[in-house]
Amino acid sequence: MTAPGDHPLPPPGGYTGALALTRIPKERTWFRLYRHPYAPLHFGTTRRARFDAARGEFGVLYAAGQIAGAFVETLAGGGVRTVSQERLQRYRVAEITASRALSLVDLTGRGLVRMGVDGRLTTGAYQTAQRWSSAFFAHRSRPDGILYGSRHDPGQQLAAFFDRAAPCLTAIPQGPLRSHLGDDAFFRLLDHYDIGLL
Repeated sequence: MTAPGDHPLPPPGGYTGALALTRIPKERTWFRLYRHPYAPLHFGTTRRARFDAARGEFGVLYAAGQIAGAFVETLAGGGVRTVSQERLQRYRVAEITASRALSLVDLTGRGLVRMGVDGRLTTGAYQTAQRWSSAFFAHRSRPDGILYGSRHDPGQQLAAFFDRAAPCLTAIPQGPLRSHLGDDAFFRLLDHYDIGLL
């Protein structure tokens, strides 16, 4: 058996096949940890995150389906074993809702096979994932973003929202993580990921 290597790039002329799309009802709430005092709705164009646009041609907002996903992606990924109270205080929780149903490219299940892609888009090189993000954005279906599993906890669903969805998104700030959850739920979250508090 040979190693899979790098994920292929999208076709030079763009991806023209059918997208595996998931409809997200407007009633769903998403969670985001963001740096205080910045705004909770920020569509980044820095090309530093996985599904940022390959050339910075559109902005991307990242959120999680559960608070645990936002925590592990923002504060506890990459082998982190402790988090300081000082660092926690620099972040705030926002609950994000939409005024309409959202259509997301689904990278969480059998849609991968249907589109001819695989899990390396969510675990491999950022530059390749960014090229695919740009290809999905340019697709005739005009998706609102991408649904995918966390690299640090595959059971957590994440969303990368394209800035075309910005007019329908609202963020409600909820304060610091610990005060938002309450002490019991906060320490259960730390225990779940075996993270120490400094």
